[in-house]
Amino acid sequence: MQMIEAVGVLAGILAVYLLYKNNTLTWPVGFVNIGCFIWLFLNERLYGDLAVQLLFLVSGIWGWFNWKNKKGKNPTYLTRSNQVIWVLVTLLIIPFSSYFLINFTKCSFPIAESAILSLSITGQFLTTFRKIENWYYWLAADLLMIIVYTKKELYLTAIYACVILCIGIFGVYRWRKISKVGQSAL
Repeated sequence: MQMIEAVGVLAGILAVYLLYKNNTLTWPVGFVNIGCFIWLFLNERLYGDLAVQLLFLVSGIWGWFNWKNKKGKNPTYLTRSNQVIWVLVTLLIIPFSSYFLINFTKCSFPIAESAILSLSITGQFLTTFRKIENWYYWLAADLLMIIVYTKKELYLTAIYACVILCIGIFGVYRWRKISKVGQSAL
C-alpha cells in the first residue's frame, strides 16, 4: 500500500504544480493520482475522500476536454452573485454528506470528510471552469486533509496535503497575475 500511496502523492504534487502553471497536462497526470487514491481511501475506509476521488475522475475528464477546447486559456474571476451561489452550494453539501457518511458507512471522520468533500467538489468544478477562486476552496480542504491524514497515520499523504497547500498559496497569486497580464504561461 505504501508504494501506491507514494505514486499517488508524487502524481498529485505534479498535477497541482501543472495546475499552478495553468497547464492542461494537469488533468491526465491527475488521473494517476486519482487511481492511486481511490485504492488507498477504499482500503482505509475514508469514504468521503473516496467519493471525492470518484467525482474527480468524472469531472477531470470533462475538465480536460473543457481546457483543451476552450478559447480562453486565462483564469478568470467569478461574478459576485456566482461567488455567493458557490459558497451556498458548498455549505449545503456538508449536512447531506455528513448524514450519509454517519448513517450508511463506517467512515473514520464523517464530519471532517464531509467538509473536505464539499470543499473539494466546489474546488474541482471551479478548476474545470478556470476560476481563480478554486484555490481558496482547495486551500481549506488541504488544511482539513492534513489533520485527517495525520490522525489516520497516512503520513506521506499528510505531507502531500502540506505540499499542495503550499503550491496552492502560490497558485492564487500566479493565477491572479496571469489574469491581469492576460498570458496563459508566464
